Amino acid sequence: MPASPAALASISARIARLGAPAFRRVYRYDRALRRKLTPAGWLLAALAVLAAVFGLNTREVMVYQLFGLAVGLFAVAAVAGWRLRLDLSVARRLPQWATAGVPFDYTLTLRHRGAAVRAPLWVEDLLASPPAGRPGLASEAGNATKAAKASEASGFAAYKVSADRTRNLFDRFVGYPRFVAYMRWRIGARVDAVALDRLAGERQVTMRCLPLRRGVLQFEAVRVARAEPLGLLKAHVRCELPETLLVLPRTWPVAALALPGSRRLQPGGVAFAGRIGEAEEFVGLRDYRAGDTPRRIHWKAWARLGRPVVKEYQDEFFVRHALVLDSFGEAAGSSEVFETAVALAASLVVTPRSNDSLLDLMFVEGRAYTFTQGRGLGAAAELLRVLAALSPTPGGSFEPLAEAVALGAARISGAICVLLAWDEPRQRMVAGLRARGLPVRVWVVGEARADGAALPSLPLGPMASDPAGLRTVNALNLAQELLRP
Repeated sequence: MPASPAALASISARIARLGAPAFRRVYRYDRALRRKLTPAGWLLAALAVLAAVFGLNTREVMVYQLFGLAVGLFAVAAVAGWRLRLDLSVARRLPQWATAGVPFDYTLTLRHRGAAVRAPLWVEDLLASPPAGRPGLASEAGNATKAAKASEASGFAAYKVSADRTRNLFDRFVGYPRFVAYMRWRIGARVDAVALDRLAGERQVTMRCLPLRRGVLQFEAVRVARAEPLGLLKAHVRCELPETLLVLPRTWPVAALALPGSRRLQPGGVAFAGRIGEAEEFVGLRDYRAGDTPRRIHWKAWARLGRPVVKEYQDEFFVRHALVLDSFGEAAGSSEVFETAVALAASLVVTPRSNDSLLDLMFVEGRAYTFTQGRGLGAAAELLRVLAALSPTPGGSFEPLAEAVALGAARISGAICVLLAWDEPRQRMVAGLRARGLPVRVWVVGEARADGAALPSLPLGPMASDPAGLRTVNALNLAQELLRP
């Protein structure tokens, strides 16, 4: 009898938590060896291991001599490649931002003030590994490190469960390949090494970087390596060059979104849309009337005209839509589902709209946030920067976001909801918006199935009168669904 999906997920999570400490050590040693050994060095290392295994009985076989020869060659290579002497300085020129999944080029400027180096060189730009713990007092260091390791094990468990959904039972027991993929995802990008045949004076090198996720990339150092005379090991020089780069979420083309809605009164005018407070749209000056607040008196005009005048403001009516992004619940623990939701929201943010409309991006991360775009209050790139740093809240309550949407419903003309589930609290929020007469479009993001089939149909609930306004998407069909009218 085949195991149930829940049982397989439990097996994956248990293996991940138990194996994470050993996987972490193996991964650290593997990275160090990959940076130190050349292809010839890997071949000699494999020969040394085989010789050690088959040459244990030194009385009957002579294979152990190969082991001694390999160790001797490595010892000579280690002395010859102890360090690479270069009087080197490096400058990096990064773009303003990058996009997840889209490779980009940037330049490194190498300045070598010594004699020309003609041997083949490799230039590598190193990204910082995720920190093991926050710095602190010595008494706190142990607890911080334990907490960081526990957090890493939990994160790897969630990642492995999501990655193993399409794998058989045997593959679920082999956890190290997924740990390598998890660490690459946490580091955030892959930078290809560049080979140089000569280094003298100033040299510009073009690097190619592929961001694997949104968020902040932490560039750590530039490493220039050269093989020692035997060609087994690499001698290198490391130039510390810390720098960060923001990676925006990936976006997809979106078909024209028909979201009708009447203009709404915006108390305080356009200025109010960008901040909290009673700021209004200034239209001119008029004579003072009994009952006018002294705060609106224009003192300079009074001194010039000889009579009291006050500043006059007016409210404005314009279209304002809310983009509600859900980050709560069990689905938020799946990086695939949450990243799909963020990509969907980012695609809607960059969709062209009328110059007379506003878009409010609403989400909760610790507390409720509303960022407004349009009519000079912000550009789409600013909202993309906000989405790039957004974190999920697995297991959190949806109520804070529902309350924030209800408080802002009076000033919006319509709403686009990107949800991670279609349960009672989320249906109740949508029902409340529709009860106000607001048009609503709902996108429910779910897990991609192993067989590539579409998500099961959802009950319409409050969207029964507008079934076309409720759609389900996953990571596999997101691009196609966004293009569908």
